[in-house]
Amino acid sequence: MKYLIVLIITLSLALSFQSNSYAALCAFRNPDRDTYKLFPRATGYRSVIRTLDAKTKKAMEEFLGQPLDYDEAGEHTFYLVLKGEEVIGIIRPHAERGKYGIVEMVWAFSLDGEIIDFLIQRSRERGTDRLKHDEFRRQFRGKSLNDPFTIGGTKEINTNLIKPPEGVITGPSVIAYSAKKNLFLYKYFFPEYHSISQGNSIK
Repeated sequence: MKYLIVLIITLSLALSFQSNSYAALCAFRNPDRDTYKLFPRATGYRSVIRTLDAKTKKAMEEFLGQPLDYDEAGEHTFYLVLKGEEVIGIIRPHAERGKYGIVEMVWAFSLDGEIIDFLIQRSRERGTDRLKHDEFRRQFRGKSLNDPFTIGGTKEINTNLIKPPEGVITGPSVIAYSAKKNLFLYKYFFPEYHSISQGNSIK
């Protein structure tokens, strides 16, 4: 009996650790479906890996005004969206910690550094169904790194920019913070795809 209790506790801890770890590492679960949903003109895609090193981590934390989670350094996967041989956009799967576990999102960016749309792959946050609605998602479209998604130095959504669904508390901030992070990473890792007219240069 004692050994059974120890085994149950061990398994519970392992599952808890797994569910709360590797937030930044997020699988692109349905690339063949979602790529063409986000980019109807696409004919293909290919993955590229970029490494978030100490220098990039420091720059990102200064921009966010928040320390990154312990598991956010290292390799990050992006997807170049292709029309023939031409790159027409970038997709970034990303997982962010929410109140009830990991929230998995897929961000689509234009080559001039603007959000095209996002999809929620998995989420246990309350009100997730309302966050998937176009009424909420369209508020992110066309926005860039210049837009204040969160209140300065916090992870809280800026309700002057993005209006959350009524009564939905945690999820909107998770999504807004993820948008801010991934726009930074996109601009930092892929400067060649940004219009020179875009402001907010990163040193």
